[in-house]
Amino acid sequence: MTTSPPGESAQVEPSSPHSLPSFQGAVPTPITAEDRLIADFTAGLHAHKRVLVGSGDDCAVLAHPDSRSVISTDVLVEGVHFRRDWMSLEQIGRRAAAQNAADIAAMGASAHSAVAAVTIPKDMGNNEITALATGLAKGLESYGYALVGGDLSSGPCLQIAVTVIGDLAGRPPLLRCGAQVGDQVYFAGNLGDSAAGLALLERFQSPQAALDDPTLPGSLRGLVNKVISRYQVPEVPASLASRLALAGAHALMDVSDGLSRDGAKIAAASGVVIDLHPVLLEKYAQRLADLASFLGTSSWDWILGGGEDHGLLCTAPAGFAIPGFTLIGEVLSASTQAANITNKPEVTFSNEDDSSSSFNAYLLVEGQPYAQHGWDHFAS
Repeated sequence: MTTSPPGESAQVEPSSPHSLPSFQGAVPTPITAEDRLIADFTAGLHAHKRVLVGSGDDCAVLAHPDSRSVISTDVLVEGVHFRRDWMSLEQIGRRAAAQNAADIAAMGASAHSAVAAVTIPKDMGNNEITALATGLAKGLESYGYALVGGDLSSGPCLQIAVTVIGDLAGRPPLLRCGAQVGDQVYFAGNLGDSAAGLALLERFQSPQAALDDPTLPGSLRGLVNKVISRYQVPEVPASLASRLALAGAHALMDVSDGLSRDGAKIAAASGVVIDLHPVLLEKYAQRLADLASFLGTSSWDWILGGGEDHGLLCTAPAGFAIPGFTLIGEVLSASTQAANITNKPEVTFSNEDDSSSSFNAYLLVEGQPYAQHGWDHFAS
């Protein structure tokens, strides 16, 4: 995006001898229709001292406290990741912001800046574009990011690609491959809510239809509204991420594809086995049990296989204590566990062999190998 936010104050001078020109705060006059769209898109952005040159030039220029950058890109495609009849344009923008913020948090990094490339279909008017821009900008800023540029194009459907840049502030990055035998497994955030919200939307085809269904027990209306909202805009516990490395965490990732699938990813990358304990996950399943019963399914499917909650899953030594994280399992030795898999599960889980599940022994549930259910774009 090539237009500076109106009213942006002069940028902070860098501490290097290569000083920047004095036109940094200038607002280029929109010339083309695209320029005017970009001006509308960036109108609500705030200035950040770490942005030396923001939107309005060919590239942004950023100041980094750390010599290392953490970078991630995520794309949302209409009809694949969202439907416009299931959420507002502002919610779609916030959803894009949250998913990308989760990736930076999953490395133990802090927010820095972001760029966005948006493909806009011809049926979207200026008010809708403004709503999308507002959601994206406010969503990114709510997680501490400065939106510093990007690109706009027209196309057959709405697509939002966001690239986020994080700052480690001198800390080591937390990788998936760091889990160690003897670690405990901890989780922070919502678990199963997004999957429950998606199930409701797939059943009733709109948020209002789900709430208005005459068979819905009144006692579930509040929960229905909450889980649909958390599907539309995930709530990422990103503020906890920067504390994890200093607190002794060894491995970290966000749960985007489902707890069982993402837990298996950490285990496989680390060469260990993760064993999840149902008794420690019971509070999540019990909270959604009545809603699952209403929909004719099991809340355990949402807890173990539901994705897009974007909570944080980490391993750390016993005694790890950060408010917001809950103990849910343990890390075992892959070499010894293969000979010790029990056949006495305390809870019965669906474990069908379908196109969305894959079996391996990296992930156990109460000592039992569990077929990882979760989202996979390219599953056959």
